[in-house]
Amino acid sequence: MDGLDRAAQILDRLRITLETELVQARGQRLLIRTLDTPGLFERARQRSAFNVQLAQLERALAEALEAAGHALGLRQVTLADLRLAVPEASQRLDDCMAEVRSLAGALRETDGLNQRLGERALRRLRGHLSAVTPRTVAYDRRGALTPMDALSTSRRVA
Repeated sequence: MDGLDRAAQILDRLRITLETELVQARGQRLLIRTLDTPGLFERARQRSAFNVQLAQLERALAEALEAAGHALGLRQVTLADLRLAVPEASQRLDDCMAEVRSLAGALRETDGLNQRLGERALRRLRGHLSAVTPRTVAYDRRGALTPMDALSTSRRVA
């Protein structure tokens, strides 16, 4: 089946693309730890390109599966229907889909960890900056601390 072979090839390309992105996402931890700003911006550009490529591959996969389903005379194309129509070819698709799902899950976990590391780095950086450049504060007439930029030399008293 030509359409299913094309779908399997697209799934192989998806798998390779996800594997490459997973390796790069794991390497992003070093960029976060060292606060490599240019490296992080470059990494964001690469992720954007990856997202575009992934969307194109997903669209091509949908088109290939739809073409294969129409060639088999299926109204709606599902993996269950393909298993019934062509069991041997759909087994390869099932295996490829399982690998892609596994890689996508690993990438999701890695992205979550990178996000938590980035948030922690941001909190530490903000804490460091607030310690290095403390805000000037003064007491108002009730004894509460008020930042100096909110105070002025002429204050209206009611």
